Amino acid sequence: MMEPREEMDEVEKIIRDLHSPYWNERQSAVRRIGAIRDPDTLQRLFLALRGQKWYIREAASAGIRALDSPGLLPVLVSFLQEGDEILRNSAVLALGNICCPETAEILEKVLRDPDCRVRKSARIALDRVRSTRSPEIPQ
Repeated sequence: MMEPREEMDEVEKIIRDLHSPYWNERQSAVRRIGAIRDPDTLQRLFLALRGQKWYIREAASAGIRALDSPGLLPVLVSFLQEGDEILRNSAVLALGNICCPETAEILEKVLRDPDCRVRKSARIALDRVRSTRSPEIPQ
């Protein structure tokens, strides 16, 4: 039996809402994922998504792609190391939103990912990071 909604933490609520038959609840879950700023919450979400069907991970990836907080960098890197191609692709696009020297270095390595979609997203994200023309980010 599922816990009453009030007793669930945010990650559990997000997962539950991603399974909802109602599009507005699924969309709300995606927006809440995109608003995550706490690395621990994102890490728990990542772990919870691992056991979900591909279409749930794909829905969650829309929220992950919107992340832009530098504090989430270590968790996004863990997605690249331990995630499937859906979560790796989302993490790459989120890294493209975070323009710092570490991001460019990480994305350079992702250009060798085994999945062609992840490699393509890495090129796009790296171009975005480099287009900021920050003196600290190598061209």
